[in-house]
Amino acid sequence: MLITHVKPTDLWGKKVYDSDGHLLGEVVAIASRRGVVRKVVVQRSTEHAALSVAPPEDTRVVHNRMVLPGPAPIRRPALRVIR
Repeated sequence: MLITHVKPTDLWGKKVYDSDGHLLGEVVAIASRRGVVRKVVVQRSTEHAALSVAPPEDTRVVHNRMVLPGPAPIRRPALRVIR
């Protein structure tokens, strides 16, 4: 995206938000040519909450390790002799 109405020096350290209002991070690098901003590098913010995982219901915890259930066994059809 070409940004033409902002000076490159005005972007340093600014916070960047997405269209839903979630904080993405801060501007850490700017690429400009002849005063026109071409690219902006955003460093992700560490203010986000930690990612949580919802394990399946039949998950067990054994000695501080999470044991996930294995895939259901695949039944092979029994062979029948047809005369």
